[in-house]
Amino acid sequence: MRQSFPAVFVAVALGTAVCFGISSIALAANGKGRPSGAAAEAKAPRAPAAAPATPPTPESLQGDLDRIFAEAAMPKTTVAVRILLPGDPAAQPPAAPEVLYAVRADQPMVPASTMKLVTTAACFDRFGPEWRIKTYVGRVPSTGTDAKYDLAIIGGGDPNFSGRFWGGDSVAAFRKWAEALKARGLTAVGRVVLDDSLFDGVLQHPHWPANQRADWYEAPVSALTVNDSCIDIHVSPGRPGQPAVLRLDPPGGYAVVEGGILTTAEKKEHGFAIVRLDDAAGPMRLRASGRYWLGSGEASENRTVLDPTRFFGSALAAALQAEGIAVAGPVVRERLVARDGNPRSDFTCDLVHASRLDATIAVADKRSQGLYAECLMKMLGAFGPYLRPPAKPGEPATISCDTLLPPRQGSWATGTQEVRRWLAERGIPAEGCVFDDGSGLSKENRLTALAVTELLRVMLERYGDSFVATLAQPGQEGSLSKRMRGTTAEGRVWAKTGYVSGVSALSGYVRARSGRLIIFSVIMNDMPLGDLWKARQAQDKVCMRLVEY
Repeated sequence: MRQSFPAVFVAVALGTAVCFGISSIALAANGKGRPSGAAAEAKAPRAPAAAPATPPTPESLQGDLDRIFAEAAMPKTTVAVRILLPGDPAAQPPAAPEVLYAVRADQPMVPASTMKLVTTAACFDRFGPEWRIKTYVGRVPSTGTDAKYDLAIIGGGDPNFSGRFWGGDSVAAFRKWAEALKARGLTAVGRVVLDDSLFDGVLQHPHWPANQRADWYEAPVSALTVNDSCIDIHVSPGRPGQPAVLRLDPPGGYAVVEGGILTTAEKKEHGFAIVRLDDAAGPMRLRASGRYWLGSGEASENRTVLDPTRFFGSALAAALQAEGIAVAGPVVRERLVARDGNPRSDFTCDLVHASRLDATIAVADKRSQGLYAECLMKMLGAFGPYLRPPAKPGEPATISCDTLLPPRQGSWATGTQEVRRWLAERGIPAEGCVFDDGSGLSKENRLTALAVTELLRVMLERYGDSFVATLAQPGQEGSLSKRMRGTTAEGRVWAKTGYVSGVSALSGYVRARSGRLIIFSVIMNDMPLGDLWKARQAQDKVCMRLVEY
């Protein structure tokens, strides 16, 4: 049977945490190091309409776009483009969509992070933007310790446990949990028991680059993650000839540093390395070496962790101890929910931590945060068959199974299966498309510009500006922060970037001066090394030209 909700409910929404039963706190987004970002709650603004000097025509637009791609001087690069003027079903008579420009629109292309649009749109539509991603925090009778209870955590796939919405404090959410647990009389626990069974055990996709496993964009995917599945290493100088100061965040003893970095008074000697050692047993090892100049400020590095669930537990245990809850330990992975989705009969739920889906999607789209997209993909795989459409517009979906978790694991296989089903339900053409992961890091993915623009059209028709607002904008925080700044496109473009080696893409919406909203997708493959700037310049010019349509 489903466990009843506890007296304490922690809800995290768009940069603000509202803690019912404890307190209300305002939280700031963090803009450090590894890409992060908060979701924008405001609707995508509508630019004022201004009549063009001469009426625009598709023919003039086509000639200008042909010229832009020709002047990019990328003869070896394959370019697929589709630009669409969406229709207006409410008009009398109804206005049909109009294709303004198309080149290889139905040719399957490696999409890079354009794939995140598919993942996030499917989740936005299937779950509903008001859906909450829930993590259950409670207790079970202790096993093997003198404590009365073991702490018990049931993961829901929430990637938001980091400093992103918490003023840079990577374990601030855990501190709020400690407050709630102490208020409910829990001041000492035995083991920290973690159930991550909502997702399968494949942490990194087999088609991701094998030589980049320690880089943040290959963060391992678990139903329980903290700090984007990365450990941050902060380095600052000591005294000349003495070791530099290394600080790990979040703390908790999950990783140890071997070797060291010496402080030097000579600027020319500055240079250091931190290498992750991929040992399976014991604490994760980091090997540090090199010299750190006395005149340098603090530097921050990050490395993905080998076991994100154990990393989560170690950080949680340390945070609880710092807040006055005794933890005997150890941290263990153990099933608390049976395969049918029901929790153990002796599980008592003390609080539910819930994060808004729309905020999560905005981080995936604006910041192109791969871990977020992969968690969303696996969530869709787990919940997809059991989701019932919301009773009213604006409400979240409900689940048909009367269990704590769905009786199916989320995986790349089940997630991509649900993506294909959703595309078919919405009538989005997917011929030639291949769905391999949620973020687009796998080069086995294939999308067409036709599929992307039709997806964007469907989302616009169903949700208006609310999905548009999850995308990045020129000159603002996100993957377009350094592009099209100070141009006519600033404030008028909402788009998803895409890049892997040999691939560059940009897809989204442009609000033209005329007031029209235009949908576009530009996907470039076979791009020679060193031509990324040319590709992005051409994409930006396309957006600026569409502003004038």
